[in-house]
Amino acid sequence: MNAWHQTIPTPSSFTVMFRPEGGRHLRKHFVSAAEIHAAPRGGRAGFTLLEILVAIIILSMVLTTVYAAYTGTFRIINQTRYSDEVYGMARTALTRMSEDLASMCGYDGAFSFVSTTGESGEREFMNLSFLSLAHISFDNRGTSGAASISYTVTKESEDTGGILIRTDRLHSGDDESETHDSGGHILCNRLQSIIYTFYDEKGESFETWDSGSDSHKDRAPAIVSISLNFINPDNKDNPYAFVTKVYIPTAGVDDATESD
Repeated sequence: MNAWHQTIPTPSSFTVMFRPEGGRHLRKHFVSAAEIHAAPRGGRAGFTLLEILVAIIILSMVLTTVYAAYTGTFRIINQTRYSDEVYGMARTALTRMSEDLASMCGYDGAFSFVSTTGESGEREFMNLSFLSLAHISFDNRGTSGAASISYTVTKESEDTGGILIRTDRLHSGDDESETHDSGGHILCNRLQSIIYTFYDEKGESFETWDSGSDSHKDRAPAIVSISLNFINPDNKDNPYAFVTKVYIPTAGVDDATESD
């Protein structure tokens, strides 16, 4: 070897003896203990605990921001999808109900139009039945004529709301029976309430209507107002509300049109 080393330990420093390469005389070099501990080992330095904590805090902030952005986006997407479904159901239901009511007819010189409260007895879920020429046949029999159309609401739970069902039966002329029961078809669901308001030819409003009663004997309302309220999962006190009014042209006719 070209050099040799001798280390003499002291309380605070070391004395290093070495021979320079190509030299003839020994030289001394004093190295303090602090310099030895401060010198990097293997050319790599580690992270302090404070640096690790700062890195963890920064990572947590970034992940929290990203999570909030994604959850907010997904919430908006779900709300938009739900709103589209509700608007679609409302449009379909109100269009069908308007056509049925506008085609209302009488039988044997009298109208049959009855509104009743639902299973719970509340006005928020009213049922409606009447005669109409807007019969829809789903059995390909091609039958037509006056039909007894009913709108009933089945309430499942507070969260899912009510289901509006349309029933269409051909009227046979016998009050005790109907022919060709087509069964019930769902018009919409998630209903928070469905409320009807009836107006006579003088413009007076009524919460209920019964053509079999003395006050509305054999008569139908001139105008029917329909109010559909759908559940808003984000704010149940602010439901999706849709309102329309249907004019019934045959209601003002003195003699109801007879239907075979």
